[in-house]
Amino acid sequence: MADLEAHYSALDRCRTAIGAAAGNYLATLVDRNPGEITYDDAGELRNNRTPVKAETFGDLAESGGLATAANDVWDAILGEMDQARRKLADTERALNTVEENLRAAHRATS
Repeated sequence: MADLEAHYSALDRCRTAIGAAAGNYLATLVDRNPGEITYDDAGELRNNRTPVKAETFGDLAESGGLATAANDVWDAILGEMDQARRKLADTERALNTVEENLRAAHRATS
């Protein structure tokens, strides 16, 4: 049983570290985004930030294009970070399920 507890402990440490990493991604999304991040009913990210405006870049012929590109980059970064957060959270839940299944199997054979 001591060997099993060591394995359970390792699973728990891994799950906890992955959960913390997912939380760090979420904190970064919330803290660094110039607006509120919400999720719709389907769990999709909704970024309610104020977009970068052309005026931000002054009176340049390409200010509008630059603002559009800046918004596109920001949206891509947020999307990628949210996907990383989701994958880490899914992994955390999967590790929890593995541990629960191992414990149930052990109880059933003891």
